[in-house]
Amino acid sequence: MGPSEKTQSAIRRSTRLPLEVPVRVTSLKSAVPFSEQCNTTLVNAHGCGLIAPRAIAPAIQVRLEIVSAKRHTTARVAEVVSLGGDPETWLVGLELDAPGNFWGIDYAPTDWKIEEGESSAAQQPVEAEPPATAKTAHLRRWRLADISAGACYLETAEPFPVGSPVLLSVRTANTECLLDGTVRVSHPQTGMGVEFTGTPAHERQARVEELINRLKSNREVPKIFVGRKEKRKPGRRVEGKDEAKDDRREAENPAADAAASDELSDPLLQLIREGPSLSAEQFLNDLRAQRLGNRRDPRIDLALPVLLTGTDVGGRPLDQRVFTVNISRRGALLEGVHGMLRPGDKISLSRLQHREEFRVAWVGEDDTPAAGQIGVAAVDPNTSFWSEVLETMVQSRLETASIRENDR
Repeated sequence: MGPSEKTQSAIRRSTRLPLEVPVRVTSLKSAVPFSEQCNTTLVNAHGCGLIAPRAIAPAIQVRLEIVSAKRHTTARVAEVVSLGGDPETWLVGLELDAPGNFWGIDYAPTDWKIEEGESSAAQQPVEAEPPATAKTAHLRRWRLADISAGACYLETAEPFPVGSPVLLSVRTANTECLLDGTVRVSHPQTGMGVEFTGTPAHERQARVEELINRLKSNREVPKIFVGRKEKRKPGRRVEGKDEAKDDRREAENPAADAAASDELSDPLLQLIREGPSLSAEQFLNDLRAQRLGNRRDPRIDLALPVLLTGTDVGGRPLDQRVFTVNISRRGALLEGVHGMLRPGDKISLSRLQHREEFRVAWVGEDDTPAAGQIGVAAVDPNTSFWSEVLETMVQSRLETASIRENDR
């Protein structure tokens, strides 16, 4: 094993978390002076990867400073890789001289606890942690408000923007569960809804169900950390591994593996997908209702023809007959859609004498059972587009139930 491999092995001894932290990197070698403002992409107890605006020579000792937290330590440049671009940037790997939780993460992974003797006495100590009341830009407080097999809602004053790929670390009963996800709805000063993505649906569902069972059986409040994931270049090879498949998986559309996981029966996931079309007040009211097991907008399976009109991503007009898979008061799942649409696009649906505008909440991935399907939510929160159908269906079910009761 060469020097570089030994260094990388040392840095990877502890769990790496994707986390953006503004840092200043200053050379401690007088012959090579520099001081650059950079952003980390990955951190752990032994080092970090960061994006730098210049190449930094390997093996140089540097001072690493989190200015916002008034904390610094020393490190050694372990790896430098050009990322190209104009202007060109570099991915720099740093190995901390004093391993530990330099990043100040409240609920760091269990393997971040450095055993006594691992850090040499000659290494420069890290400055003491700032008081708990000190505000640091990169730290957030998280509270798990609700979770299902497909999604969760996290309360926080500083949610990530919609579309952010994230990694969740949920720890309870001395067990840690790591989950990949994508932010689907974000409410400033309130929280954000995350859809679980990444691993195959059956593996992800089994992992989340195990976590939910632990949460139910233990009274302790789970410790949660959420980091924004590093955005890689498509197909880039890292650690000798072709990550093109991983890139495609992380960009996975919400419905890509709907067949493997019965996502249509997950009310929290559906609510989070439709979140961008709802006001914050409406969303939170629905969230509270479904937590109590009372969905404000129950879905009814029904195949109903409707006319869809709009414009696809290429600017081509759409005018086609599609069918509903299920409907609710404010939305529907449609199939038989031909033409490329994106979440957030607006379309119109027409049936009988009714015509109304809807927003696309999610789109089925090509080459999956969900291809040609889209989920839509009414732009008008007080929509009555499906009211007549829903009332008829409800009345029909009541009459059927009454007949069955009388036959007993």
